[in-house]
Amino acid sequence: MDVQQLERAWASALDGLSGHVGIALNSLQGPVTSVGADEPHYAASTVKLAALGALLDRLETGDVRAGSAVAVRDRFASAVGGRFRLRQEDDQDDETWQFLGSLADLMWLADRMITVSGNLAAALVMDEIGLAAVRGFLDRAGLGRSIDVNRMIGDHVAEAADVTNTVTAGGLAALMTGITDGSLLGADATGTALDLLSRQTHRRMIPAGLPEGTWSASKGGWVPGVAHDVALVRPPVAPPYVLAICTTSNLPDADGAALVARLSAVTWEHWNAWHA
Repeated sequence: MDVQQLERAWASALDGLSGHVGIALNSLQGPVTSVGADEPHYAASTVKLAALGALLDRLETGDVRAGSAVAVRDRFASAVGGRFRLRQEDDQDDETWQFLGSLADLMWLADRMITVSGNLAAALVMDEIGLAAVRGFLDRAGLGRSIDVNRMIGDHVAEAADVTNTVTAGGLAALMTGITDGSLLGADATGTALDLLSRQTHRRMIPAGLPEGTWSASKGGWVPGVAHDVALVRPPVAPPYVLAICTTSNLPDADGAALVARLSAVTWEHWNAWHA
């Protein structure tokens, strides 16, 4: 397995980019190779993967119930005191907003948080389990330093006070591996995670670099200048792998997503060649 050849191919795809990129490639046995995998990036919606892991962990311990009804509202306590309000125009998910002022099932909210990357759904899930539970789950997984969760999605009050969430490519790869291979969660929770992540509707980054019909389970995050994705990929004739890509650059949104897709395609090509 010539990892240097893959690293050169990654470098070629990144030639001329102004910004910084982290890439981590894992087999299900552990890390294979990486570039800049320990460099922190603004987390964007990849923090929702940590929230999913923490929620499923608390379901297993009985601290929350799968059938819990959650009051849907758009105001939340800020991490720095006071309150903040989410805006529907900043969300990818209008459906959850239709429940404003009523109740929604907790696991339905988890589904919206992952499959359509709903911000209101994520805030409700994270508020229900608590930020401390998310940090505790990451700490127990040994990822507290590589995935730093300090506020909820949309907490502009904390953001104005320079309180933010960060991730590394290495941390995301380890988190995706642990959530989907049974090492961080029990069998039922692992199955739930795989089901939700494999029904991801935002597929223009790592999944877009795979041949059509390839099975993947993924969670991305994007804001202007940021395009991240992490995915478990199951090739039909090669072992599964986990790929995490974090990019912070001056690229327009579509170009940032296309860059991640190119890096995914390069990885697919080399991984399958190694295992031919």
